[in-house]
This record gives sequence, C-alpha cells and structure tokens, in this order.
Amino acid sequence: MKVILSTLNAKYIHTSLAIRCLKAYSEHDFDIELAEYTIKDPVMNIVSDLFQRRPAVVGFSCYIWNIEETIKVIDILKKVMPEVTIVLGGPEVSYDTGYWMERLVNVDFIVMGEGEETLHHLLKTIEGDQKYHFVYGIAYRKGSETVINPPRPKAELKDLPSPHRFQEDIPHLANRVVYFETSRGCPFNCQFCLSSIEVGVRYYDIERTKADILYLIDQGAKLIKFVDRTFNIKRDYALDMFAFLIENHQGCVFQFEITADIMRPEVLDYLAEHAPPGIFRFEIGVQSTNDPTNELVKRRQNFSKLTRTVTKIKESGKIDQHLDLIAGLPLEDYDTFRKTFNDVFALGPEELQLGFLKMLRGTGLRIDAAKYNYTYMDHAPYEMLSSDVMPFTDIVRLKRLEDVLEKYWNAHRMDHTLNYLMSHSFPSPFDFFQAFGDYWEGQGWQKIGHQLEDLFTRLNAFLLERGTPQMDVIQGLMKLDYFLGHKYKPRKIWWDFTQNKDEWTALVKKAVERAQDFTGDFAQLGIGERELQKHAMIEVLPFDLEEVLAKRSLAEAEVLGAAGGSGNAASAAFSRDHSSQATLLVVLYQQHTPDGKPRYFTAKLEG
Repeated sequence: MKVILSTLNAKYIHTSLAIRCLKAYSEHDFDIELAEYTIKDPVMNIVSDLFQRRPAVVGFSCYIWNIEETIKVIDILKKVMPEVTIVLGGPEVSYDTGYWMERLVNVDFIVMGEGEETLHHLLKTIEGDQKYHFVYGIAYRKGSETVINPPRPKAELKDLPSPHRFQEDIPHLANRVVYFETSRGCPFNCQFCLSSIEVGVRYYDIERTKADILYLIDQGAKLIKFVDRTFNIKRDYALDMFAFLIENHQGCVFQFEITADIMRPEVLDYLAEHAPPGIFRFEIGVQSTNDPTNELVKRRQNFSKLTRTVTKIKESGKIDQHLDLIAGLPLEDYDTFRKTFNDVFALGPEELQLGFLKMLRGTGLRIDAAKYNYTYMDHAPYEMLSSDVMPFTDIVRLKRLEDVLEKYWNAHRMDHTLNYLMSHSFPSPFDFFQAFGDYWEGQGWQKIGHQLEDLFTRLNAFLLERGTPQMDVIQGLMKLDYFLGHKYKPRKIWWDFTQNKDEWTALVKKAVERAQDFTGDFAQLGIGERELQKHAMIEVLPFDLEEVLAKRSLAEAEVLGAAGGSGNAASAAFSRDHSSQATLLVVLYQQHTPDGKPRYFTAKLEG
C-alpha cells in the first residue's frame, strides 16, 4: 500500500519533523513517500503532484499556519481521486476533533496526539480487517456517525526510530532548516499554549541524540533548530548538550527555546567562557512583565532573574537572543503592554518579536474566552480581535507598531540611528515605534512596497514632519547606517548629494594625508587615493561621531530624565557640547574586510 505523508510548510527552507517521525516508524511495513510543499504553492500544483504519485493513502500534518490551505488541497484531491484515503494529524486537529470531522467531509481519519504508533496501527487496519474501533487515538466515520476512540498512551521515546537518517534528505541539509527534538512535553502550564496540555517531560536517549546530531553535521547541516519547549529545564542535561555542541559544531548554528529565569548561573558562566560566537541562538518567551497577567495565565516568571540571564548572555557577546511578547493577554491593556514592551526592549535583544494572542484549540484561554470577553477569528490562526481591556482600536495601533518594529529594529538596518532616537528624541522605544507606525499608515505606505533607500527617506520624512531636534546628528547616523548596510560600495544614496568632484577629491586627499589621525588600524592599511576612490565612501559629519557612539550624551539624558527633563532637553545639551567638533568618516568595502562586512574609521575635524 502506497502512502504519502505530506505537509505545507510556511517557507521552502523549513522541513517537517513530524512526517519524518511517522515515516521512520512505519517505512518497514509500507511504501511511504514524503511530499513537502509550502503554503504559497498553488493548490493545483500540489494536487497535480499528489495525483501523479498515485497513493492509496495521503496523510497531512496540520498546524494553524497551514490548515486552511490544506483543506483546499484535500477538497480538490478527493474530487480527482475519490478512492484515496485522507488522514489528518497534528496539533491543529488533535483538539475539537469532532468539529473537524463534521466540517471536513472529505477527511476519512484524524490521528490525535502523538502519531507514530497510532498511524502505524491505522495503516495496518486499513490494509487489514478495517476494525477501526480497536485503533486508539483516532477519529473515523461509521456511516453518517463520527466515532472518536480513546487516546493512546504516550510512546516510549527510546522505542522510536530516528527521523534524521533518510538518504533523500542529505542533498538538502545545507540549505534548509533541520528541526530536532531531544524531549517531548513541557513542565509549565501556560494557559495560552498547547504544550501545557501534556504533563511532564520525556527525553530521548542522549547518546542517540548526540549520534543523530553528529550525523547531521557530518552530512552538511548548517542550521539545527531544537523544538524542545524548555531546553534548559535540567541543568546537567543542558550543560552536557551545550558542551557537546561546542566541541562538535563545525560551523553549524543551533537555536533553542529556553526559559531564561531558570537558567542556572553555572550554565551562564560556562557559555560565556566557552561558547564560540555565533553558533548558538536563544529564543526566550517573555510574553508579559505584568504580574497579574502572568499569575492569571499560570505563567511563573521571575523577571529579575530573567533580566540577569539575558543581560549576562548579551554581555558575553557570544549568543544572539530573540525575545517574544504576546499582546492581548488577560488584564494586559494598552498601557500595561507599553510597559511590558519597554521593560523587554531595555534588555537589548537582537530581535523582539511582537505576536498577538492566538486562541488555540484545546488551551485554557480558549475554553475561558467568555470570562474576558474575547472576540477572535473563527478560523486559524484564531488571533484575538478584542477583550474586555484591549479593544480592537488598540490592536490596530499595535499592528502598526509591529510593522515598523520588524522593518527597522529586527532587520537591523539602522541600529545606531534608532538607539539615538529612542534615547534622545522619544519618551520610550514603544512611543517611537508607535508614533512612526501611525505615521507610516497615515502616509499609505503599508499599501506599497519599499526598497532599502525608501526606509531611510521615510524615517527622515517622519522625523522632519514632527520637528525632531538635532536632525544633523540623526541624519549623520542614518548615513553611517546606510553605508554599513551594504556589502559593496553603494551606487546610490538616499539623501540629497551636495559634494562635487573637487570636494570629493579633496576629502580623499585629506583622508590619505591624515591617515595617522583615524581610529583603528586605518594607517596600517596603507590605503592610497586610488583605492579610496574605488572602495570607500567618505562623508563629513557635523558632529563628533565617536562621542555620540560612546553614548556620553545618553548619560546626560538619564540625569535630565531623573530631574524631570526630557529627551529634547538632552539633545539640546548634546548640541551645545558637541557642535564645535566635526568628523571625517571613511567606510571601506570589499578587500579590506575578511568577513565581508564594511569597516568604518573616523578622524576629528575642527568645526
């Protein structure tokens, strides 16, 4: 019996761990093929591909991001192959299973919960006596009736074969994300998360885990994302695995979900001392810093300990951190979420992900939605639309904030500029992103695309429109960020160009003549005029750039803030102290950067 296990991934570079686990368990008894698509693929292309493979059974792994597109595929597939048996599984259909069987008339079976043993038993039964009432963990049709069998006990993880040894995966390992689990379950009980439903944590055999990781690295894997809900729940286990990965990484990057407030100091010390820069990425779900909210959703969190962990990791300079927030949780109104956002932004994460509460099937919050007057989308992703303390108007505003947060902060296109703005020109990071997001939508920019230059001109227009002080400093930082955002010398710039050829030549000569005055090893590079002409951008900034980047003015702003001052007052103080000094900025590209990134050097000029 030919079986195809399929899913629609969110992106092409993603891979499905679930269907590989299912194939590994059942491939010795059935002819099983994997077929991965994306949610962007045309439905007819997917159906045509499945049709040509001529399966007897097609199983789809279903999640909130792919269920609606999967349904379209199923409905057409059943029309062109009415004889095919359709099986669904995955977290999206494991809860409210009766609803799915009633809604999806073209689905024959649903596998609930862990699927390895259940799917194998189901396939044996389809091929055999078809006595489906003996198959625990499935829902099926008996005439016009839907039958939902009792759940199957959890599998012994030591009995499950590895999903990482398929020969057909090897050519793609270097170009796609490998998802890997070392455990199943979660020790926490957060009411907005499906992981809270499974009690306890089970681990795979650690030696098999290590062997699989070594195999993937040896076969060319470049990015492995661990899907464990809390990778660091056991101190000794986390230390052992981190040490193993550090010793054997061979340039592979590893991403983990960690709970920061339970990270032990000795683990942090070990990582700070031994982790090579860039091989680890941590995803940390903060969600909210509002204590009443966290208590209500049963999320235990010590923010001071979380801050200690995030700060120590950041200070080590070894590990990128991605912090998550959820807007719309109970008791979290617009003002308390503003505080949450600013609390977390102050930790300086490389990425700050702003998500919106999703009322997932099976979770406590969805069951109790009426208590908090939640309205939410009827279909996946079930995103909340309003609550008793967060009206839809606030959700719309936060969506605008999220848009510019992604485009500017998380994309790291203007780090120097944004840090200055949020320290000097706006009351807080939240207020900057919110004001800019409101302006962005007011200009209709959400309806049109953008190039890199557009991001700079639009920020500049926003700042000019509101009469932002110290625009000479801000625009200078924007120029620096623009130069550093290119791998090669940019062919065009976003600001009005005022230098003529003679002025440019004079700056080139001055840079060569004053090589000893520049920061860093500029003089040792021995660069001549011809090389600067070809491989450098040179600009005069009307302020002391090194002073700005050293953040001396930030300390002034903090003092003024404590005394009841404002960001604008700090900017005025900055102007008085630094307007007499100018900077000659040189940015070098290509051959002078072993890592492929541009480098910049500065020399002071008299104003």
